[in-house]
Amino acid sequence: MLTAFGIRHHGPGSAKSLKTALKDLSPDCILIECPSDAESMLPFVENENLKPPVALLIYNPKMLTQAAYIPFASFSPEWQALKYASKHEIPVRCMDLPMNLTFTINQQEAEKKQLKFETDNQLTTGDKSFRKDPLGYMAEIAGYKDSERWWEVTFESADNETEIFSSILEMMTALRQEEARKESVETLRREAYMRKILRKAIKDGFQNIAIVCGAWHAPVLHNVAHYKQSTDNAILKGIKKTTTKTTWVPWSYDRLTYLSGYGAGVLSPAWYELLFANRSEVTMRWMTKVARMFRKKDLDASAAHVIEAVRLANTLATLRGLSLPGIEEMKEAAVSIICEGDESQLQLIEKQLIIGKKVGNVPPEIPVIPLQQDLEKKIKTARLSNYWKNTEELWLKANASNPRGGIDLREEKDRLKSHLLHRLNLLGLHWGKLQKEGRYDLGSFKEYWKLKWKADFSIRIIEAGMWGNTVYEASVNFVKKKLPEIEQLPEVTALVEEALNANLEDAIDDLIAHLQNLAAVTQDVYHLMDALPSLVNIVRYGNARKTDIQLVAQVVERIIPRICIALPGVCVSLDEDASEMVFEKLMSTHRALGLLNDAQHNNAWFQTLKNIAQMQKVNGRLNGACTRLLFDKGLFDIQITTTQMRYHLSKGNDTLHAASWTEGFLYGSGLLLIHNPSLWNILDEWVEEMDWLDFKAIVPLLRRTFSQFPAGEKAKMMELAKRGQLTEEMVTTAEVVYDLERAESVLPVVQLLLGIE
Repeated sequence: MLTAFGIRHHGPGSAKSLKTALKDLSPDCILIECPSDAESMLPFVENENLKPPVALLIYNPKMLTQAAYIPFASFSPEWQALKYASKHEIPVRCMDLPMNLTFTINQQEAEKKQLKFETDNQLTTGDKSFRKDPLGYMAEIAGYKDSERWWEVTFESADNETEIFSSILEMMTALRQEEARKESVETLRREAYMRKILRKAIKDGFQNIAIVCGAWHAPVLHNVAHYKQSTDNAILKGIKKTTTKTTWVPWSYDRLTYLSGYGAGVLSPAWYELLFANRSEVTMRWMTKVARMFRKKDLDASAAHVIEAVRLANTLATLRGLSLPGIEEMKEAAVSIICEGDESQLQLIEKQLIIGKKVGNVPPEIPVIPLQQDLEKKIKTARLSNYWKNTEELWLKANASNPRGGIDLREEKDRLKSHLLHRLNLLGLHWGKLQKEGRYDLGSFKEYWKLKWKADFSIRIIEAGMWGNTVYEASVNFVKKKLPEIEQLPEVTALVEEALNANLEDAIDDLIAHLQNLAAVTQDVYHLMDALPSLVNIVRYGNARKTDIQLVAQVVERIIPRICIALPGVCVSLDEDASEMVFEKLMSTHRALGLLNDAQHNNAWFQTLKNIAQMQKVNGRLNGACTRLLFDKGLFDIQITTTQMRYHLSKGNDTLHAASWTEGFLYGSGLLLIHNPSLWNILDEWVEEMDWLDFKAIVPLLRRTFSQFPAGEKAKMMELAKRGQLTEEMVTTAEVVYDLERAESVLPVVQLLLGIE
């Protein structure tokens, strides 16, 4: 006897019905719709530590971009068929077209320059819709917007468990007999291979064969005798095989959804799991979970809410002719009763109770590539096992008491974590995302990471395996391969910094050599300025990672004089956008040189700032910023600064230029206006004497300048503005009376901190 069970992949109702049907049928062989080159991995289903959701990963080891995932959930009909076969020792065969042929076909099609599409102008609109998506067309006729919802209501929620398969077979047979529908070459090829495997099973003597396949394929397998073997062989003839390998990888519920891009995904994995496991009590259980989650968020959700929500869901199902409420009825009832009409609160339950956060597990006995074996060892050594394969975004913390405490690079155990995460980032495995330092952390010995595992890391690990058998070896080889392709100095600088962070000692020599060569030939001062901050960070803080930074220091020594010489020339006659870019680079370079704190370089840089501050045909913001930086360093006294300000804010200069100069001069803080009446008076006179139309034009610039100041500074300025012109007495603060006795009490602690005896 031959029985074809037409199913929907990941359908909980189909899985439940299939379990019952298999018990009644007692097959001696089960064929499932799965690429036949994955068959070697099926015996691992017997392993209790292989816990869904998981996926079969089939890939071409010579071209890792050719890979395919076949995911399974606990409520997938195929998974239930595999578990049933394992329990009753029934042979299972995969019957779908193997990926070793599919990869070859896809490669050949990708090489074609033009794609041919069939057209038929004689088809009506309805015929076109049917031809493109028969099930979607049926759903539209039935009044549903999408075929998934229609299929769920019609088949997955039905009470007649085994009868649905005969109904599905009859419907699909009728749909496939319509002449308007022409099957794709891919579908015909796959079905020819399925019939080939089916004939082989019959020839091997199996008498009671169960076929678990997609509903659309059921008619052509149930009536296999109607198809000639010679025709099927001709369809498959001449296709060369591609070498493939297969393994099991963990999967997750969020990857099962349509948002993951998987074609046979489902809308609500967590809901389907609950529906599969507790069909008779699913409504009460789901609403109870909603209430518990709301209470954890300190939202009102009582037992009465749950009871009323269950009643409403059941009523909606009855009104809509459903034997059981679906997810739409559950959501509507939850919003109306528990959320009290507020749909925004539904977002609290969307991910956990509808999509779910469940992640599968693959036991270590399943063969993996050497790189993955080394990676798992390194994860254990670095004590990161609790974070691995966790789909929640978690802070990497040094201790449990401080969730954002960061890791301390002065500690060996934390350096191991940092090195591993940086190496993985280089390989494109972005498990960890480096965060900005804490507000009060001024040193460089701490790093803050957020870690989140993603299901596609499994293929990323295999892709990275082409570079080496260990994480370190793969990272070094990847950097060396990538290096010759980099022609811009900032890019190679960033790569040097990342390689140092990853402690790739075997790649540093090549990186520094390439860095020196690029630095020597780079004429673009912007590239030099972009590269400098990263290089200074390496020179200044490299010792925290115990790396040799002398070669980088030599590059810095050569770059700084070239920046100082070339920068004034490129600041002339720039438009607003270009001036904004140069301003950011100038401030970044200033901060980097301040961090380096080398007297010789500082003198050269300050002379460059003086030149820009006093140059003509330079954007006012650059003039003003350089004046401010020199004033802060004490290189421009109040008299020189006042002269500069009076010149740029004089009537002889364009109003927009004056406003830009003011913006650059006041960048970061306005305290110098508060404490220097002469500067305040110049600005006050400039605004007071300005024509109304000119003032109206520069208000956006002034607003942008003053809006960045702290509230206290703005309040003080408002108070001073009411007084007009200022004198020294007006801005002198009241005399402060100090309690010397209290002040002296802290001196011993201060002396201890400063090491003063």
